[in-house]
Amino acid sequence: MKKTKLFFMMVLIVSFLLGLAGCGGSAEKSAEAEAGPGKIKIGVLKIADSFPLYVAEKEGLFQEQGLDVEIVDFQSASDQSVAYEAGELDGLMTDMIVQSLINKSAQGREMRAVDMALGGSKEEGRFLVVSSPNGSIKEAKDLEGARIGISENTMMEYLVVSYLTDLGVDVSKVNLINIPKLTLRLDAVIEGNDLDAAILPDPLAIEAVNRGCITVIDDTQLEKNYSQSVVTLSREIIEEYPDAAAAFVAAYDEAIEKINEDPEAFEELFCEKANVAEALQGKYTVPHYTPACLPTEEEVASLQTWMVSKGLLETEYKYEDICTDLH
Repeated sequence: MKKTKLFFMMVLIVSFLLGLAGCGGSAEKSAEAEAGPGKIKIGVLKIADSFPLYVAEKEGLFQEQGLDVEIVDFQSASDQSVAYEAGELDGLMTDMIVQSLINKSAQGREMRAVDMALGGSKEEGRFLVVSSPNGSIKEAKDLEGARIGISENTMMEYLVVSYLTDLGVDVSKVNLINIPKLTLRLDAVIEGNDLDAAILPDPLAIEAVNRGCITVIDDTQLEKNYSQSVVTLSREIIEEYPDAAAAFVAAYDEAIEKINEDPEAFEELFCEKANVAEALQGKYTVPHYTPACLPTEEEVASLQTWMVSKGLLETEYKYEDICTDLH
């Protein structure tokens, strides 16, 4: 009898100690979450799409939310991607094609779009398809048989294909020429020797028109909104530090509100951070940004379908694999 009592007492003691250990682990995890993720590093390109992040940094909005955020500049999207995949970044200002390709090989470091950069409406983040000054291409139907400069397997190829399809142009009769560097593409379309037309974002689109190029397609005049850039965070930040992720989004949206309320107050900073050439200052001004906005399910699905058709993805990602609403 004594042995039986002793056995049960030992079982109770062991169970109690295990319970304490479990509580300790739980408390430790809770303390980690409360402490926050430490410094959050966001990789950006010095273009208009990244501007609200710079404003949030300059105005101290991240600090007001109790966050330590570092904005890291990159010269190219490929450099951004390499840095993220190496674990040097916690998020990006990017587009959903780059995001999807990173998620494809991320191995546990997938990212989610938590807010829009530009593209909340079709008027934001304008792209033009322009033709050479001395060419014969004046409107979309003239593009059949033309050589159009793009960057292959990127958002710009997706946009050109979408525009042409939207406007009833047979894409199979168009020659898409891969010229990834935007300045080279601009020069090539102006010269008109290797290209008949090209897709360009502002402010290069403005420069092209100023130098005599003809606007063939202005995507702000189309019925659908095809172009979106996004701000992403790693799945780790979102899942392990949900309060910090929500605070990041709140600071970002507050920056957008400040920009929209008084864009002229940020003109000088915009010219610096968006790399606006001196000749274009005053012509390419601070754009409007849409706060608390994410791509729609239709926009995500359209892009995913194109990526699968191009062989960039084997299967389409679901909406929740691309976007997380923290508003």
